[in-house]
Amino acid sequence: MISLGNNIKYARKKLGLTQEELAAQIGVTPQAVSKWEKGTGMPDISMIVPLAQTLSVSTDTLFGLVETDLDESVYINITKDLEKIVADSASPAEAALAKCQYLLEQVQQNPAHFIYECCYTEQAADLSRYADFDKFCPDKWPEFRDMAIKYGTHVIRFCTKSEWTERTHYALAWIYIHEKNYTGARDHISTLPSISSNRLQESILAQLATFESGLEGMKEVLRNNLQNFTRALNKEIVYAAEDYAWYGEPQSCVEFANWGLEVIHTLSKNKDLIAYTRGFTRELYKYMLHADLRTEAYDTAAQHWNALADEMQSHYDFYRTLLSNPTETAKYSDRQLRYMEAYTLDFIEQKKESILDALRSWHGEDKVNRFLALVK
Repeated sequence: MISLGNNIKYARKKLGLTQEELAAQIGVTPQAVSKWEKGTGMPDISMIVPLAQTLSVSTDTLFGLVETDLDESVYINITKDLEKIVADSASPAEAALAKCQYLLEQVQQNPAHFIYECCYTEQAADLSRYADFDKFCPDKWPEFRDMAIKYGTHVIRFCTKSEWTERTHYALAWIYIHEKNYTGARDHISTLPSISSNRLQESILAQLATFESGLEGMKEVLRNNLQNFTRALNKEIVYAAEDYAWYGEPQSCVEFANWGLEVIHTLSKNKDLIAYTRGFTRELYKYMLHADLRTEAYDTAAQHWNALADEMQSHYDFYRTLLSNPTETAKYSDRQLRYMEAYTLDFIEQKKESILDALRSWHGEDKVNRFLALVK
């Protein structure tokens, strides 16, 4: 207990907070915080959990028992809960709404917890698509939007972990885009990293590793770099394919998406990158199917559906083999391994049904049934 005041002070300064800012976050006076840090007063027991959450440490850390960081297991558990919500929802829009409701409850139960706040903001960004394009939940959306801006701003202001602040900026940019507030969107986009300088961390980290640790060290850093580059490139391709599918000629979408798949297949020749292409592959096929149904090309749609099924089965087989090999699993983070473990046959069927639900909402039951009748 003697070290509690010093630990509060250390954690506060590590986050760059003033005593006044910390006090405002947990609902006490700056004088109370000052007394805690000087050791002339102690926080009430009811303040310990909010204090630890605001300072992004555990209660054990506050009392000097252990050092910890933002808990990765929290994010993994959130992912599991969101997957179950998607599986139990009747449509993608309903799933987006349910995920927002769930995470808003978690944020309120875990005040000042950056991971929950970031994830809530991201799910609100997902819901913003349906609120914009489908005019979905018009009575509830303004509250979700306003809370996302509130909690997202808190993450950006106080969180010191770049992953969560960047993800939050990214999510808020999407919310502002769908709200037609393009100036607000640009403000958030401008804070995100850019490849335009061609002087990224990744451009030199692998070389540093060579000098520091030799060829084996370089290989490890190179693998991580390529995985990150793969995700960034694939996301750019998927977003463009979506725009082609909705606003361009249908054939232009199919041609672009096929080119994107060729890029993905080339990247996947390096087996360390396969796990970083699966979701993008699904999305590309979804938009090709959308383009097919715009022109009632049912035979082509059936071919694309069959190809998607083959791709997903291939990913499943790869993950089952990789997860049984300790040498291979050592190359991946706990989060990525969790995604692989979750890629079950049931998961595949859920994702297929999610794609069909989207197509039904865009084109109606009859068109979807017509191409499904041609599927092998």
